[in-house]
Amino acid sequence: MRSGTQWGRRFAAVVGLLWVLGPAGVRAGQDVTVTNFGEMEPVVFDHTSHAESHGCDTCHHPKSSGGAHRCGSCHRAQDTKAGMKFEDAAHKEGVGRCWGCHLKKGARKALECEQCHRGTSE
Repeated sequence: MRSGTQWGRRFAAVVGLLWVLGPAGVRAGQDVTVTNFGEMEPVVFDHTSHAESHGCDTCHHPKSSGGAHRCGSCHRAQDTKAGMKFEDAAHKEGVGRCWGCHLKKGARKALECEQCHRGTSE
């Protein structure tokens, strides 16, 4: 019976951890810092609100990324076989993941560079 109690405690601990961390280890309302390999400050944004509004696949590419969730896993400072350079993956007209909502003419929530590239959540 002792092993059943230990299993129950382990199961409860795992469920509790998943509840606290949420999907992909990111807690609700948690800011995520995206290193951009450039001279601009890193981008800090509320990952949860973006995921809830747009879904994960809008930014993450589960089929082509082999399950990687970090932009820099495929998008580096320069183009590679794994993916286009990070700056283009975010900003390039027509394909950049940030471009459509924040940079194109008539964007739904237009932002200036410094509003994202502030290096801090404040």
